[in-house]
Amino acid sequence: MSASLTEYASIAVKYALSKGASEAEAYVVRGKDNYVEIENNNIKQAYTSYDVGIGVRVAIGKKTGFSYTNRLDRTSIEEMVEKALKSAKATKEDPYWKGLPEPSENYPRPEGVYSIELERIRIDNLVEKAGILLETLLEDKRITVVASSLGVSSWAIAVANSNGVYQVDYGTVAVVWAEVVARENGDVTPGIYEVEASRTIFPDVETLATKLREKAIRNLKPVKIDYTRLPVIFTEYAIESIFRYTLNQAIRGDNVVRGRSPFKDKVGEKIAVEDLTVIDDGTLKNGLYTSIFDAEGVARRKTLIIDKGVLKGFIYDTYWAKRAGTQSTGNATRQGYASTPSVGPSNLVVVPGNYSEEEIIADTRRGLLVDSLQGAHSSNPETGEFSVVATPAWLIENKELKPVRGVMLAGNMYELLKKIDGMTRTSRQVGVAKTPWIRFSEVRVIVKK
Repeated sequence: MSASLTEYASIAVKYALSKGASEAEAYVVRGKDNYVEIENNNIKQAYTSYDVGIGVRVAIGKKTGFSYTNRLDRTSIEEMVEKALKSAKATKEDPYWKGLPEPSENYPRPEGVYSIELERIRIDNLVEKAGILLETLLEDKRITVVASSLGVSSWAIAVANSNGVYQVDYGTVAVVWAEVVARENGDVTPGIYEVEASRTIFPDVETLATKLREKAIRNLKPVKIDYTRLPVIFTEYAIESIFRYTLNQAIRGDNVVRGRSPFKDKVGEKIAVEDLTVIDDGTLKNGLYTSIFDAEGVARRKTLIIDKGVLKGFIYDTYWAKRAGTQSTGNATRQGYASTPSVGPSNLVVVPGNYSEEEIIADTRRGLLVDSLQGAHSSNPETGEFSVVATPAWLIENKELKPVRGVMLAGNMYELLKKIDGMTRTSRQVGVAKTPWIRFSEVRVIVKK
């Protein structure tokens, strides 16, 4: 598989150069997905899908063009290249274009990112696991499974360019998620969610189902609150959600160069409490977004973003790094072969604290435990302002958890970084964020009357 992918990439690059390109880059993907979907307590469908394609980026001087095809044969590739060249010729010069990346000196060999056993899991194995998931969740008659999915994906990615980049990488990932509601005596919980993912082993569906079922039951029989400000503990789900639309955007080098990051010109300044250290780690063992290279063939690496509360740097792809007068941090991302690179985090790691989950709850005399946020997408990444619905959420009172509904949280995420006063010593990865639970000393609470 690797030989064929790199051959296709080389064909595209060489043909582009022969037709007048000053530079060329090819990005080739071959992937397979096995999925089982559940809806309303029943297995809805099971399917296998395949994806294969190549995208090519060309430059003619300072003019760039892009095209792609999902057919890997010489004729289709040559037609794709000619479309990219035609696009480049019709495009205005980009005065900031300074070329494609050079090969990296040292490419990492990350651990825990590919498993042949995981790749070989059959669709009937997934159907069996889906049955176990359903059976475990529905042991309690109060539970309804709204939706769920069990999937295994495997892929190979090759990148080659005219500067000598020539790399191939393999990956696997298994993901299980489910959303349920609980009903009792006319009370219905909001949707309660749980997800597990691994690059090398299939998650234990019984453990996930049991945890989710118990979480949903704990959200029945809500109490009313009238507090206006409280300490709030965000679980990994809530942190990932709010970071995705605030911090993740603020540390992107393209936003810094454009003046859209509140952290512009603040490198070396204290922007958070001393307990907060954040690292973008594209080499993280078992990381969901770990790889040998990024989406344009630059070696993955560790980049220190915040060190003990002090801003240390940003993440870049090649284009925006050159505009900023620095080097790529290996943070080019793509949605697939049909897209061009953009800047994005790999595995954004928040260094854990000292509490266990039980201890941080016990240490919070009165506060909120928030597991998920609705409306985080409306947050303002430039100012950090947010207004979200906390659901599910629980009032912490004298070490007890009592479910609450109709609670909104509002504030400024960048200001909250200065109000962190506790983190758990365990962490989990959800999306790009690998984070512990984080407690903020004071958050504005708005209760629906």
